[in-house]
Amino acid sequence: MKNRKIPALLLAVLMILSLLAGCGTATPAASASVAPESSSAAATESATPEATPEATPEASKEPVSLKMWESDGPEKTFMEEAAKEYMALNPNVTITYEPVGHTDAAQKLTLDGPAGVGADVFAAPHDKLGEMVSQGLILEASNPDEIKSSFVDPAIKGVTYDGKIYGYPTGVETYALFYNKALVSTPPQTWDEVTEFCKTFNSPKDGKYGLSWDVGNAYFSYIFLSSFGADLFGPDGTDKAQHMVNSEQAIKGMTYFQGLRKQILDVAQADLTGDFMNAGFMEGKIAMVITGPWSISGYKDAKVDFGVVALPKFPGMENPPASFSGIRGLYVSAFSKSPEVAQNFAEFCITKQMLEKRYEITNQIPPRKDIAISDEHNAGILAQAAFAKPMPSIPAMGQYWPAMGSAYSNIWNGADVKGELDAAAAAIEAAN
Repeated sequence: MKNRKIPALLLAVLMILSLLAGCGTATPAASASVAPESSSAAATESATPEATPEATPEASKEPVSLKMWESDGPEKTFMEEAAKEYMALNPNVTITYEPVGHTDAAQKLTLDGPAGVGADVFAAPHDKLGEMVSQGLILEASNPDEIKSSFVDPAIKGVTYDGKIYGYPTGVETYALFYNKALVSTPPQTWDEVTEFCKTFNSPKDGKYGLSWDVGNAYFSYIFLSSFGADLFGPDGTDKAQHMVNSEQAIKGMTYFQGLRKQILDVAQADLTGDFMNAGFMEGKIAMVITGPWSISGYKDAKVDFGVVALPKFPGMENPPASFSGIRGLYVSAFSKSPEVAQNFAEFCITKQMLEKRYEITNQIPPRKDIAISDEHNAGILAQAAFAKPMPSIPAMGQYWPAMGSAYSNIWNGADVKGELDAAAAAIEAAN
């Protein structure tokens, strides 16, 4: 474990983010069993008494099989490591991993859960919480008092619905501006500065662009609503009648959004994929990207010398735009045949020791109060997080994503702004 001296400023930022409540996908594949450690003594050496919850009677006496879902990539690596350590402590428990993107798990569980083939423990973003509760997909957390005492307020709020705690928080996320230090000497603080940089850097015939992001993704492009005054589902994100997606403020923001194509990134939305962005950034053809902490490890592995700062300010704005923020968490399926063991495993995954290990593997900011970090890249994420707004977790968010994803894509490609936003509003209203 690397030594982490706690910078007071970073810890304070994380602790006071009262506004803070990706997002990857993966195609389900054949499951892979995680074998337990051959020696339980080895596991005992790596798990302190305070970090390892006592095994439940079911876990210690009866053979139990659990299935876990989590996104492929570093998150998978962590969950496999957690499963190995837990099985070493509980030799009668077998845990099987299936790669299911955390943004896809809730929908997949609606069919797989009743059919008896769903996960017992799975990862999901907090904006799915209202939908999962209303559909009866998940159980309440088994350790609410521990979560309330050990986790930062944004994490607690992120996994709470109607006053009850359902999730086991594993990470704090938002997105920020990543820049290649070899190409950008001083990162831009405004979108006007971004535009000026792109005038001299862009060379479409060479595949060179000053800035790229997933423009058709309603997660990243939300900043063009929030920064111009469209407060999605009201100030608290809880009023489905106040979607504001076709308000005057939204029209203003999306008109600005559309105008950026000719100025900084004249590429059709269909081509602006995550692969396009990541490959260009790692190859030095794209100078800046908007992404989140899930990209840090990949960029490091590619030997990119990069920095992370808060997002550029829009014209006339004093602060960076309000990005979406979220809490990643684990949830226990209401269809689990071994719910107490599943809950015990979820508790184990969010102990101090295991979340420190998760940070080492994923670079995602741990939400426990007794863990802090000292890392220049996550310092940039935290700087943006101070201005972030938690993704609403009401069921109506289920319609925001497809409705506005289509609107962002079509508007970028030149469609009528008001017409697209009116269509998005109609879709959200019809479903709720």
